[in-house]
Amino acid sequence: MPEKISEKITKNTFFVGGSPCSGKSTVCEKLSKAFGLHYYKIDDHDQDHLKRVDVQKHPNMAKWLNPNWNDIWMRPVDVQVKEEFAFYRERFEMILEDLQALKTDSNIIVEGAALLPELLNEISVDSENILYMIPTREFQYQKYSEREYIHYILKDCEDPEQAFKNWMERDVQFGEKVKSQANLYGYKTMIVDGSKAEEETFGIVQGFLRDSLHN
Repeated sequence: MPEKISEKITKNTFFVGGSPCSGKSTVCEKLSKAFGLHYYKIDDHDQDHLKRVDVQKHPNMAKWLNPNWNDIWMRPVDVQVKEEFAFYRERFEMILEDLQALKTDSNIIVEGAALLPELLNEISVDSENILYMIPTREFQYQKYSEREYIHYILKDCEDPEQAFKNWMERDVQFGEKVKSQANLYGYKTMIVDGSKAEEETFGIVQGFLRDSLHN
């Protein structure tokens, strides 16, 4: 990790983590516009981060340089979950380097599944600026099924149906572990089940971060 993490990151940056398909991106886009925040969406930096992979230093990230989708999704789910955590641990330094290098006078909002609670705790981020959004199993299945790229990936698997089940179960277990970690460190969590409209969800998230957002 960078030798010294700036106070702008630890005290004046907002972090929204959690599982995929929980509405994080939608909420963060709205927050960035409403409060003039610089939005750093981790997914937008996937290719840049993979280009910075050192095979010796980032062995888990290196597996995604030329992924074989069948090999990835047909593995035991517990192995996939373990490697997902390892992947994000390796990637976190790249995210911090990006944030340190940002040229902006605005406060920052960072969003993505890579924001493991253990990692934010390690750099002593203000807990009031952290929120984890975790989808229910049913909502996650529904939202994933609506994404076109899913079918592109699954067509390369020998058993697409089982691969999809493994993928979903990986993310369910990932979400459960992230929620447990967040509770351990006293970070706020929000369960998303799809019963609320986008604006209502936005209002709830805004409420979670209200005091920090208005400082």
